[in-house]
Amino acid sequence: MKKLVLSGSAKNRGHIHGEGMRNEISEVLDYYRSRFLKNRERLESHVDLLMQKVLSFRPHYKEEMDAIAAAAGVEPFWIYCINARSELMSSPVECSSVAFPKQGLVGQNWDWAQALEGNLALAEIELENGHRFLTMTEPGMLAKIGMNSAGLGVCLNILPASQKLTGLPVHILLRALLESQTLQEARSLIEEHGAGKASHVMVADEHETLAVELAPDQPWFQSTDQAVYLHTNHYLQPGQAQPTASKPCTETRLKRLQDALLYNPELNLKTMRQLLDNNEKPFPVLRPYSYHELTGNGGTLVTLMMDLGKRQMLLREGFDSELDFDSYDLA
Repeated sequence: MKKLVLSGSAKNRGHIHGEGMRNEISEVLDYYRSRFLKNRERLESHVDLLMQKVLSFRPHYKEEMDAIAAAAGVEPFWIYCINARSELMSSPVECSSVAFPKQGLVGQNWDWAQALEGNLALAEIELENGHRFLTMTEPGMLAKIGMNSAGLGVCLNILPASQKLTGLPVHILLRALLESQTLQEARSLIEEHGAGKASHVMVADEHETLAVELAPDQPWFQSTDQAVYLHTNHYLQPGQAQPTASKPCTETRLKRLQDALLYNPELNLKTMRQLLDNNEKPFPVLRPYSYHELTGNGGTLVTLMMDLGKRQMLLREGFDSELDFDSYDLA
């Protein structure tokens, strides 16, 4: 996976990103343009609404996106689309997440379109105040899953939605969460900006995990007092069930993870890997590519685990459970 090292001002970070990922941004945009609304006027209307939320939240995020676009030689509008893609297109099955809260361990599979295979980046970002974070992300996207120098880790699962999503884009919220210093700061961000989305987010430190289902109406915080916390791609919050064709898959994966813990009682990275590497059919947690009409071919692109006490991230591309993980540190 390509490594980006971004620092300095928002404009400087964006320039390095856009220049370093120029080819990948072009290739990924070819895919996303084929999946977004074909009606440019309607697409622009939705994106304008979402970008108004970004501008009122943190205007320098737009400055960073504009710099990415300029350096990559693309229209800024398309970089806005990439950063709001979860609000602009329906997502089928995507991701299984695991947390061992008392051990400070979190991890997930990230399942998405095969079109992004070989086009992802691990960005190491240092802000002007010295705060640092690592994020596995898509070309042109400000952040996704990752870990920061304050010891916080962030994971994401997409949830089903049957209505237009008009809140602050979830990937923009993820970027802000990675800039947080404490779980309380992260919680406050979610309480204020969590509505208008359809995603599940985990934010954790070495002692505690915060989990929340972001729904169109409001954020719903989940109980994480148990020894193990698991989530796939359906709402657990009572009254928030959404109709989805992926229900058999997401519910089966959750049950499979729960059952696997009966045979793997030790809460460590080895057990987490065994959970995330489960490839039992018909609905594997570690998923080979298969076709879906909304995304084309898709499957597990990345498996990622974080030891937040050690500030260590373990990352593996693809769905081959025999491959080793690469290790990255923010100590």
